[in-house]
Amino acid sequence: MKSAFETVEALYAERNLHLRQPVSAEIVAIPIMGASKSLKDRHTLFISTRAVDSGMLDGLIAHEMGHMFRTEAGHPSHDPEVYRRIGKEVRIPRAAEGAFGQAFNHIQDIYADDLSFLVFHQDGDDRAYRFFAAWVDGNSSSRAKNRWQNVGLAASNGFAIGNLIRHKLLGPDDPLWDRARTFDREAGFLAVDLFAEFFSNLPRDASAETFVTNVKALADLMARAAAT
Repeated sequence: MKSAFETVEALYAERNLHLRQPVSAEIVAIPIMGASKSLKDRHTLFISTRAVDSGMLDGLIAHEMGHMFRTEAGHPSHDPEVYRRIGKEVRIPRAAEGAFGQAFNHIQDIYADDLSFLVFHQDGDDRAYRFFAAWVDGNSSSRAKNRWQNVGLAASNGFAIGNLIRHKLLGPDDPLWDRARTFDREAGFLAVDLFAEFFSNLPRDASAETFVTNVKALADLMARAAAT
């Protein structure tokens, strides 16, 4: 992990991106592949035990470092002051909180990946595509009885597809679309195209105002899908 971190760090440095705060790392038993936590004076990187030998370790580190860079820069997607404004201005049903929270995290992931894709997926490999395709397949096999959970999964599929579109790794005829749309039809709505368009077209240089507007738009997309 240390070697992979140093490699990713050097690739970011070639892009003149340097973290100001120190980073500590922990290999832990967690259900997700990895996560990070940023405080005022340091970052902590958490890597799951199964991620270490997954073949995606450098991409995972690049993604989490993207979150760290966005936090240090005070990007609206990683700004607690903006979060407080969203809490006051965005209204969602209580039943939607889990699904919306996950979808909001995907907005943050888009902005982290705008950086991580600068250093990951530069070797001509299709690992990024395979990773997000597996994400869609996993979501599509997890259809629930709860309407909002299914809307959340559709939004997650839209994020995966939208992220690939944003970085020019997926076209309109890719079979991944069919799998995501089949999930929607079986769940009783058609929303993944709208979610994919939303995530792929998020403005790359969002102001706080634009960011809040986009979060409201996401909440509206999810509400309309749930009401279909």
